[in-house]
Amino acid sequence: MGGYEIIIDKIAAAGQAAQRVADVIAPLDFAGAIPDGDAGMPGARAVAKLAAVKQDWAGKVKPTATGFTDYARDMANAANYYRNHEDAAQRDLRQFQMPKGMS
Repeated sequence: MGGYEIIIDKIAAAGQAAQRVADVIAPLDFAGAIPDGDAGMPGARAVAKLAAVKQDWAGKVKPTATGFTDYARDMANAANYYRNHEDAAQRDLRQFQMPKGMS
């Protein structure tokens, strides 16, 4: 089918890009970069704020990386499906006739 392969390639490329993002962010540990304790400022208001940021960031990267990995897998599966069923799609489209008055 004319031009159809390009679309499949773009679907596959989108999945590959998503996997590259997942590979980059998965090992990151933002919460781990924040020191425990008072960070050298005992009694400062910033200590509680820093602890809150650390707690909020804990565990945030993994679900995001997993989401990108899932998307990458879905795009790869879609591209494979379309490649494997391209001949059937061509046959279906050849049999299709536009309704009168439509071009």
